[in-house]
Amino acid sequence: MQQAVPDKTLFEAPTAGNGATCRSCAHCPWMAMNALDNLAGALREGSGEIEVDETLRLQALKPLERMLNFNA
Repeated sequence: MQQAVPDKTLFEAPTAGNGATCRSCAHCPWMAMNALDNLAGALREGSGEIEVDETLRLQALKPLERMLNFNA
């Protein structure tokens, strides 16, 4: 990201709030478990499915669509 905008200062967004032991998801051991081979296995096997209430899904979809449409 820094290479794309070398004239800007980028900051890692902390995710756990005050008193957290981590700096951001970029340094989280749990996020590090999300390797491409794990993703490929989940897609191949159809495992790891999470069911979400439809109302919550629709609410969560709004910011995702805004992010995806940002470049449009």
